[in-house]
Amino acid sequence: MKKLVAIVAVAGLLVAGGASVAVAAGPGQGGRGHGGIRAAGQAAAATIGVSTEELRTQIRGGKTVAQIATEHGVDPSTVVNAIVTALTQKIDEKAAAGTVDANRAAQAKQKLPDVANRFVNETRPRREHRVLKDAVQAAAKEIGVSTNDLKDAHKNGKSIAQVAQDHGKSADDVVDAVVKAATADVDQAVKDGKLDAQKADQIKKNLPDRAKELVNREPKQGSASTPGTQ
Repeated sequence: MKKLVAIVAVAGLLVAGGASVAVAAGPGQGGRGHGGIRAAGQAAAATIGVSTEELRTQIRGGKTVAQIATEHGVDPSTVVNAIVTALTQKIDEKAAAGTVDANRAAQAKQKLPDVANRFVNETRPRREHRVLKDAVQAAAKEIGVSTNDLKDAHKNGKSIAQVAQDHGKSADDVVDAVVKAATADVDQAVKDGKLDAQKADQIKKNLPDRAKELVNREPKQGSASTPGTQ
């Protein structure tokens, strides 16, 4: 189920649109669930008529997938539909393989239109990456370890909460620190004119739950899905 959730969440733990960070990072940079992200990126690139590398390059430059599509004469809704089709196929493959039951697959597929729409229309890789990076740095500071030590522990299979416990720290305090850091980044995005106030309020409302996910998520042993690695 964790892989399925990762496909549906598309990696954006703290802010909508964070999936495009993985697309911009390129192949081989992601951990579990990034197969779904790659599938979405590949579907978008193929529909727009560009290479995945060109799509990544333009995303790194700050463009949304929708903007890239429009520049190539492609309706962004067509890209959304292609991504939904690609991710639906991924979910169906997992259901057929027995790695997820039919009910969960159906629930996941219901979320795909919204996921694909955010993927196409809300790409802000630099800001989203900074939010996640700052959140991890805040967690490390609260625990009293370096960010590299936290990343190494995560690669070795420990959640941030477990690392906190190892150092006599409360997971709740770490969550609070992550929320504080993410809130500051969201507020800065509003100040910079990169995010409207209404959207910022929605994001901040969800931050406590998102931060708990980040802090308590347990990676697979040796997983490359270390937070804030890009």
